[in-house]
Amino acid sequence: MRKVVEAGEYLHIHFDYDPRLVQLVRALPESRFDREKRFWRVPKDHVVSVVELLEPEGFSFDEATQRLYRERKANTQDFTVSALNALARAALTQAFPAPVWVVGEVLGYDKNAHKERVEFHLVERREGKIIAQVEAILFPEERDLIEGKLAQAGWPFRLQDELTVRILAQVDLWVREGVYRLIVRDLDIHYTLGEAARRREEILRKLAKEGILERNRSLPFPLLPLRVGLITSLGSDAQNDVLNTLRASGFAFQVTVHGARVQGHFTEPSVLNALDWFRARVDQFDVILICRGGGSRADLAWFDSEALARAVALFPIPVVVGIGHEEDRCVLDEVGWRPKPATPSGAAKLLVQRVQETLDRVERTMAEILGHAQAAVLEARRGVEEKARRVARESQGRLAQEREKLGERRRRLAWAAEVRLRGAKDHVRRVAQGLPRAVGAILGGEKARLVGAVARLGRGAAREMEQAKALLVAKKARLSTLAAARLAQAQERLQAREDRLRALDPRRVVERGFAILRLPSGRVVTDPAQAPAGTALRAELRRGILRLLSQGGERGGAD
Repeated sequence: MRKVVEAGEYLHIHFDYDPRLVQLVRALPESRFDREKRFWRVPKDHVVSVVELLEPEGFSFDEATQRLYRERKANTQDFTVSALNALARAALTQAFPAPVWVVGEVLGYDKNAHKERVEFHLVERREGKIIAQVEAILFPEERDLIEGKLAQAGWPFRLQDELTVRILAQVDLWVREGVYRLIVRDLDIHYTLGEAARRREEILRKLAKEGILERNRSLPFPLLPLRVGLITSLGSDAQNDVLNTLRASGFAFQVTVHGARVQGHFTEPSVLNALDWFRARVDQFDVILICRGGGSRADLAWFDSEALARAVALFPIPVVVGIGHEEDRCVLDEVGWRPKPATPSGAAKLLVQRVQETLDRVERTMAEILGHAQAAVLEARRGVEEKARRVARESQGRLAQEREKLGERRRRLAWAAEVRLRGAKDHVRRVAQGLPRAVGAILGGEKARLVGAVARLGRGAAREMEQAKALLVAKKARLSTLAAARLAQAQERLQAREDRLRALDPRRVVERGFAILRLPSGRVVTDPAQAPAGTALRAELRRGILRLLSQGGERGGAD
């Protein structure tokens, strides 16, 4: 039943529920819905718009409505605004009788999302600039339908600004406002997801063809990644997760945070700017982290950027990517280092694990070195102790031998001194005995020469004879003096040797009250070890010999 009847100052519009007709009638100027009586009413001043808009839809009009329409049409030559808008709407309806699929980017949705009826714009961009836009409206029924489909699909994304979508929309013109708009009927979920996946695969194929897809992941990961550069949204949960994880490890991480946009059109330039900043100071860092908290697939699609992927792939130090949840993947996950789980805290845990592994390896190595060192020291100590015992034994033997040799040398020295002394005495005695004869022989020779000289010179050489005699007397005196001096020196040397010999004579020790112990063999006892218990000994005293029996020795005193 589709009809329009006049009722006082209003036209009442009756029809069975049809979403399209609802939107059509709602566009009429000053239209209102009576919830109790279930019909729409429009002031009859807009009768022309009502008839011309609803007549093509098969509505019937009562006689009063038709008469009013004819009167209004006959009495005016100009279009009212509402009539003009209604005709324009009718033309649009004729041109687009059925909904059409439209692709564009959502803009202005977020600020109106809390309203029952969400109004936003669908825009087209080229190189980041808007080149065209159209107003769109999403009514509660269609919104519930779309959000139900998203919930059933696991919420791969949510309707929000800067999201590229493919929507089914009815082209419409709002008569009251004269605004051309799209009435959203449905949303193609797979288009948004498929477009992101297609773009991601295209980027990966291009990087693989250039041979740089694996370049960053082929870099050696530092053993101690303590100097960390973090790219994320300042003050975000991602930043807090990373810092808290690193702080809780107890290791001395040094973190430099560079703020960046992690959603929307500014994601690419913002992250690229942060990477450029770290690249200029790359010698001050060991690793770079790019982190963002969880979100829908559409939120993370902003990281599916060829420029970002290329910058990460060519970065000179490892770049760890902790974006979203474990099941989420973007282009950066394929070119950078992806932790498990691939979250901000997972990225931080990767660094902690790396440092812990290095520390464990160092501690194991140090323990092995310490063990080897202790074993070597113990072995060396055993060797030193063995050498000390061997040296002690050898030293004791050598000392005993040296003591025996010393005793033997003392005996030989005493005997040799006594022999030398007797020889010296004999020599002195012979010299003393032969000296007069030698002096006589010398004097006899001199007398013979003098007599010969006298004989040769005759009596005329008396004077020279006297001189010769005087010279002879003088020489005799000097010779006697020299002989006496030499004899005295010889006697002094002999006396000194006798004194040294007496000093070395063991009997001198006995004369001072000491005793000399001898074994039965006659060897002098110098070490208790030479006279074990039961050994018979002889003690030479000043007056006689004392026979003794050893009770064993004791170590002590100087060797």
